[in-house]
Amino acid sequence: MMCLYMTLFISQVLGMTNILNAAEILAVSPIPGTSHWNVMSSVLEILMDRGHKITVVSAFPRKIPHENYTNIDISNLVHISVAEPWEKVIGVFQPPVSCLHFLNDIHQKICQIIYSLPEFQRILSTKRFDVVITELLGSRCDLYLGNYLNIPQIAIVSSQMLTWYQESFDNPANPSYITPLHISYPKSETFIHRLLSTINYLTINISFKYYDNRATEIGRMFFGENKPDAETLLRNVSIVFLNTHSSYDLPKPLANNFKEIGGIHLKPLKPLPNDLQKIIDEAEHGVIYFNLGSVTRMHDLPTNIQNGFKEGFAELPQKVLWKYESDTPMTGQPKNVFTRKWLPQYDIIRHPNVKLFISHGGNSGVIEAISAGIPVLGFPLFFDQPRNLELFKYWGSGLLLDYKNFTKQIFLEKVKEIINNHKFKKNAMELSRKFHDRPISPQDTVVYWTEYVMRHNGAHHLKSNAINTLWYQYFLIDILGTIVIILFITISIFFFIKKKCF
Repeated sequence: MMCLYMTLFISQVLGMTNILNAAEILAVSPIPGTSHWNVMSSVLEILMDRGHKITVVSAFPRKIPHENYTNIDISNLVHISVAEPWEKVIGVFQPPVSCLHFLNDIHQKICQIIYSLPEFQRILSTKRFDVVITELLGSRCDLYLGNYLNIPQIAIVSSQMLTWYQESFDNPANPSYITPLHISYPKSETFIHRLLSTINYLTINISFKYYDNRATEIGRMFFGENKPDAETLLRNVSIVFLNTHSSYDLPKPLANNFKEIGGIHLKPLKPLPNDLQKIIDEAEHGVIYFNLGSVTRMHDLPTNIQNGFKEGFAELPQKVLWKYESDTPMTGQPKNVFTRKWLPQYDIIRHPNVKLFISHGGNSGVIEAISAGIPVLGFPLFFDQPRNLELFKYWGSGLLLDYKNFTKQIFLEKVKEIINNHKFKKNAMELSRKFHDRPISPQDTVVYWTEYVMRHNGAHHLKSNAINTLWYQYFLIDILGTIVIILFITISIFFFIKKKCF
């Protein structure tokens, strides 16, 4: 009994200590995309559960108010990236440089919108914060917050590490064996692969430096002409949380201040709605789940692709759950297809009777599929989606479709191959086991390292000294040059002496 009282007392003391040490955290979510917010909000919710107080600027207000959560809502000031026309998805989002330009432009505009808000300026001038959390994506313009407030800055990457930021953290990104984010193949196996990786790496890095010149101008416009340039502030970031995990993304070196939190947004299994539960339970041949995310609407796909999907599904014995956003019923909807505007994706694909997930390859959906141990048929469209889905092919747990060469016959062949060949399910389950086998959960990783940064005044000791090394020193150009000069002088003296003596 005494032990029980002592345990309760210690628990209460620890709980009080947690509250007394609660930090004030400022968070800015500069990209109005649902998948990006899923990662950012998961991080913030975990820190709030820990007892920290959150002030966040975002386009996604919290549905349930909380005393430790203050939201500055910008949803009426920005365009949320959903339901974009097919022409924009393929013409703007898909080409790497064009996509980067688009992201950079959006990110910079939102920085200016946020910095101009009187409510935001009032909070900056009246509230004391301990750490600021932002997202790395299209621009470095939001990195001025940590410098202005004189507090550590933490960055979140909602995908695998972005190629155009790697060198700033001295995180190895040698294209000879590490493929850039916009390259579809995950591993360079030929000379052509290495050549294309190198060209992509150089092009995307040069383009980013050019497009993001204005980040420094924006920062100095709002926070003072004496502020450092954006690249210097990027190198000052304390910790980078990556929404990925080395169990499925091919192993690569990570800087010491990079921490993997892939799976941070995953939630415990919840009961399915009765109608969905009935459909899945009663599917004699199993269920196929089909979702192409929020950026592309199904009814905006080219007619030949829509018809190919519908006609192909009609020939399959499985039932199909199709996320279809239109307000009007689907024309020619097969009897075995059931549509909803929204579906609880992660809960559905964990049901044992769901045989296949057809996905566009968004990073969050990829992680959900890996966690659930379900085979994937990929239909990639833009950004990191081709590379994400190629990983399923690499590990033997999925196949890919190409929208440029899409036909009903190719679609049917690949669906049947995955469902009828048990190796895909076996490999998917093995991938899932590796993903879950880790010494510390993503949630605990976020809490520990966020508090570590605050305890150690930014934890700058974690960062490599190379970030402050000049490029010619980094590549030993000065050393090699010195060696060449010494050799040249030595050889010259030798021949001079030889000439004089003989």
